[in-house]
Order: sequence, then structure tokens, then C-alpha cells
Amino acid sequence: MKKTYRNTVVLCLAVLIASVVLAESIPETTAESLDGHHVSLPADFSGKPAILVVGFSRAGGDQCGPFARRLSKEASVQNGSTKIYQIAMLASAPRFVRPMILHGMRSGVPKAEQSTFLPLTKNEKEWKQAAGYDRAAENDAYLLLVDSRGTVRWTGHGHFSDAVYAEFRPHLFP
Repeated sequence: MKKTYRNTVVLCLAVLIASVVLAESIPETTAESLDGHHVSLPADFSGKPAILVVGFSRAGGDQCGPFARRLSKEASVQNGSTKIYQIAMLASAPRFVRPMILHGMRSGVPKAEQSTFLPLTKNEKEWKQAAGYDRAAENDAYLLLVDSRGTVRWTGHGHFSDAVYAEFRPHLFP
């Protein structure tokens, strides 16, 4: 009986340690937001959890705005206890096209969202891994709930609709 109990305790501890060690984290990222401010993630979470809305394609990026605007109306975002950032992954875009893409983004993203809108050109592989990227769903918006240290606590993806938002909401705001 003692041996079985000890084996169970050891197994539980091993699973707990593995889950902590294997927990996915976002890559440490320093970028310039659309309004020109330097942002460092996860350092700029300021000890708070954050929701990251990530687009890995043009069509996926188009899905991000509606999610971010709806999320910004949630009480925990309004009162500052949860941060929100939009991320547009531009690493696959040719370098000579990026200035045109950025110009279009600045024109299309509301001024109020530009300080938390990050166009990224590095670490695409790491961001895809953290988001649970699925090539078949490359045109989706990816939502990541991360803790203050950047550890991913939940991910989901989809095209914005009231029904999809209602499905995600309990995971993001329990």
C-alpha cells in the first residue's frame, strides 16, 4: 500500500513539473507599435494577464480587429486588469512591400488601437507555436490568453461572429 501511494505521489509530481516546464510561452518581443511607441512583451503586461489577438495572414488580420474591439469593451479590459494587444505577423511579406503594408495599417486601424497594435517581422515560427497555429486555419484570428509572465494559458482561433465570440468569452473571462 505504501509503495503504491508513493508511486502515485511521484507520478503526480512528475506530471505537475512537466506541465510547468512544458508550458508554452510567447517569445520575448520588442517592437514598434503603429503609433511609434516601443513595446516589449511580456514586460509591458505590467504584472497583468493579457489577451493577444494575432493574425498570420491578411485575411486573418482582418478577423483580428472585430475581436479586439469587442474584447476592449469587457469590464476587465476597461478597468485595466487585463491588457489587450493586436499582432500582425508580417515576417512572410517581402521586405520591399512591408512599408506599403504598414502605411495601409496606419490608415485602417483606428488611432485609439494603434498603441497596442504590433506589426511583427521576427519569430514567426515561435509565435505560431505559441498560438497553436493550424495551416488549415491560416485565415483565422488567433486568441491567446497569457499570464503576466507571458505563459500561454489558453488559445483559440476562428472567424469573428457573435456566436464565436460567445464561445471564446468564458475561456477569456471566467
